Amino acid sequence: MSLVNQTCWIVGGVGVVGRGITRGLLQAGATVIVNSRSEERLETLKETLGNPLRLVTVHGSLLPGHASHTVAETLADRQLHHVVAHGAVRWWARPTAGTYEYYEYRAGCDESYSLNIKASQSLFDISPEEFIPASAQLASLHLSAAQQLVPRLAPGASSYTFVTGDGSGKPGGERTAMGEINSHHVWGLSAALRHELKGSSVTCREIRVGLPINTDVDVKKATRRPVSETVGDLCAGLAVQANKTGDNGRLIKLDDFEVMNAILAEYNVTPDESIGQLPHFDCDQGTLVGSL
Repeated sequence: MSLVNQTCWIVGGVGVVGRGITRGLLQAGATVIVNSRSEERLETLKETLGNPLRLVTVHGSLLPGHASHTVAETLADRQLHHVVAHGAVRWWARPTAGTYEYYEYRAGCDESYSLNIKASQSLFDISPEEFIPASAQLASLHLSAAQQLVPRLAPGASSYTFVTGDGSGKPGGERTAMGEINSHHVWGLSAALRHELKGSSVTCREIRVGLPINTDVDVKKATRRPVSETVGDLCAGLAVQANKTGDNGRLIKLDDFEVMNAILAEYNVTPDESIGQLPHFDCDQGTLVGSL
């Protein structure tokens, strides 16, 4: 499984699952570009991965009005081969207590941490004028990213993969209202783009994860490999097989571990254990601990 001499861009690559995706693509040999509006989160990403040479971090936004500049500047002298668009879905997280701070983990510790709206705010207290931009903020970001990145993909064996989480996928858990709504908007965008790109040279797929997360913070006691890392390996496997017959437009649901293992075998995914497990961001403590 090799992506040597290929370049991948990860949209939403600085979170827990984003690190797993970054790791999988790096271990397959790719040069990986990750952007973020937060320089601190980019530095944390590099540190937790051991500062790999093939990781290119970009302090820049892919939101509407900013994506064109970010992409043009970053890809001025690079050819792009694959994109993985992570829907910013912290589907394993639960809302946490505390004050709201813009672009901080504490704002519910799910999708709403990056939304300009209070995570604890009731839907009945939101005006229609507030609801329209807030409910589609993630979908707007991903559409903006796709509009700029798809035309940059190399002709031939290129791919665009969405990674999303199952709605209310954590057993006994819950999301903030705006996090749930944004997540479903990204599902809709993914379905539309998978349909629109079906006849093109770009293979567009979606991995939708509905699995529980390993929250054992002691790596030595973990009973299975972190799901975030397995998803990263699968993203690499899909990129390697970008020209797989009949795959364009495919929705891959990872609803249980048996299905996940079958999908990994289908794409000949062979994970490299040499780097070791990535840390997990503890929503309650606000620190990186153990493994996901």
